[in-house]
Amino acid sequence: MSKPLSSAVVPASKRREIMLLLVCVLVLLLIATAYLSSRPQQREKSKLLDWQLSAFYDLGAVDQAVYNALRTSVSELWWLHGDMLTANKANNIDAVSWPSVQQLAEYYVVPPFAQDVSSRQQGDIQWRRAAAFSFEGLAVYFGHRGTRPQQSAYLLVLNHAHKGASFSNGAAIWLHSDSNVVMPTIIKQNSLIVNGWKQVVAYSGAMEVKRLKGDDNGG
Repeated sequence: MSKPLSSAVVPASKRREIMLLLVCVLVLLLIATAYLSSRPQQREKSKLLDWQLSAFYDLGAVDQAVYNALRTSVSELWWLHGDMLTANKANNIDAVSWPSVQQLAEYYVVPPFAQDVSSRQQGDIQWRRAAAFSFEGLAVYFGHRGTRPQQSAYLLVLNHAHKGASFSNGAAIWLHSDSNVVMPTIIKQNSLIVNGWKQVVAYSGAMEVKRLKGDDNGG
């Protein structure tokens, strides 16, 4: 004769303990997810120094537009430099191998130097080529006296960045809170910082963080 089957009944207190444990695990997972999602922004902001500005967080609309135009112009400026340098060498001409502001505005039509609708919206900034050295691969473009409210002055510094045994084309963009500031006479980091200039860094998310780590040589 077979024995009747018996089934174990889980006490109500045991079920409550299991449910409570599952809730605790879920809460911990939610906390961990929220913490991890906030870490990239925290790492990004922690990289800013006192003399730096975030292109994503710190710039007003006009400064943002000028910064974007300058950054976009970097690759074209390097290309023009290389083209002019080659032409000068081929013709044995000892001349500056960087385009003047007038050339950028009238011949090459490169924003933000070109005089068009965008330049007027950006305050009709007065641009000048502050320095240009073909041998060192260095050029500085300076813009000031913009007419828009709370507008900055601008400095675009292009140079060969030394990386190990090689050089790569680099660019830095600096802003000064006084749009009427005079052109700096010394284009060195410490001097610019002392005189109130701040370097703009493109902290605007994961792609920009990747660029800052050296995966992109843009401005």
